[in-house]
Amino acid sequence: MVTKDFNFCIGFLFAVTLLSISFFFLPTYFWTLFPLSLFWLSMYSWLFENQQVKKLHLSHWFLSLASGLILYLFFAFGKWLIKISGIPLMDQLQTLYALVKPTDWLHYVWLFIIIIPGEEWFWRGFIVKRLSKETTLYKASIIGTFLYGSAHLVTGSLLLVLAALFGGFLWSILYLKTRNILVPIISHLFFDVLLLILFPLV
Repeated sequence: MVTKDFNFCIGFLFAVTLLSISFFFLPTYFWTLFPLSLFWLSMYSWLFENQQVKKLHLSHWFLSLASGLILYLFFAFGKWLIKISGIPLMDQLQTLYALVKPTDWLHYVWLFIIIIPGEEWFWRGFIVKRLSKETTLYKASIIGTFLYGSAHLVTGSLLLVLAALFGGFLWSILYLKTRNILVPIISHLFFDVLLLILFPLV
């Protein structure tokens, strides 16, 4: 068992349930249910955990933007590797983009105002932070990332699970090293700007 923390366990089950409902109704109600899910998860994390929000120093901005760029370049390299190796994952990549790419201006509002901050508030600011109280920084990052990735199994997308694992570990380390939730939020936001708006991979 990862922890005997009741609020932690209920929170994780709450997250999996909300994600399952959101992706079950894809695509018809996804952009209604998914933002609502992250809103409720944010509320849950704020209710049961004091959030660590601090003034952003220049080093924090550098870490946030550099990590977002590095993660994007890592994903771009992965796409290039899939393409030249002939691994039959290009169709999955296109399906993944169709799954997560906003198609309306309101979707972008939900993504950048509710979804991305909500993921960081809950998964890093609640799940990983609670774990860090019971184990080492790196173990908390690994366990929290595993839970974050496993919650995405309900999407049915292997690439989305892998993306959650790589991104989740990076954002967990950023949060625990800086103890400032704004750092992974900005990193996540910048990564999605690159991935979905400026330089999409499909």
